[in-house]
Amino acid sequence: MRVFGPILMVFAAVITNGAEPLQACGDKFLLVGRAVTYHRAYGAVYPASILVYAPPQRDAAKAIRDPRLQSDLKRAGHRVVMVESDAALTRALESDRVDLLLTDVADADRLSKQFASTAAAPSVLPVMYEPTKDEARQVEARYHCQLKSSDRADRFLSSIDDAMKARVALKKKSS
Repeated sequence: MRVFGPILMVFAAVITNGAEPLQACGDKFLLVGRAVTYHRAYGAVYPASILVYAPPQRDAAKAIRDPRLQSDLKRAGHRVVMVESDAALTRALESDRVDLLLTDVADADRLSKQFASTAAAPSVLPVMYEPTKDEARQVEARYHCQLKSSDRADRFLSSIDDAMKARVALKKKSS
């Protein structure tokens, strides 16, 4: 038996040398480095035209100005335009159809009142920078979303989808 052990091992090595391993459905995603990441697989259910208002002096501006976030939004199927001043914001809202306005929470109330009566009437999605629990609850109650500057892109995408779903439902209800 001692003689057959090494011979059997050599035989098995020769037979399996160069053979492709068989993989069941989905096994290819379990290999290291071959997984489908969220931003590659994600496609917006309701593609939106998003206007990002990010004056440099605002706390959440760094997060919403992040090129990776904007790239992820575009990759998901959204159209993204970024502006930094009130004049550019007004021009963008007058020239294009805008569904959502992504801005710092400090500007959210002012902008939602200012543009509520315009033809576009974009939904405002405020972004908070290190909010307290009470502040986060108040923003959630007012805007039906809770975005923080520390959130990952998938959280932004999910909130955008929820806001667009609400806009579509409102349009269907009013027509």
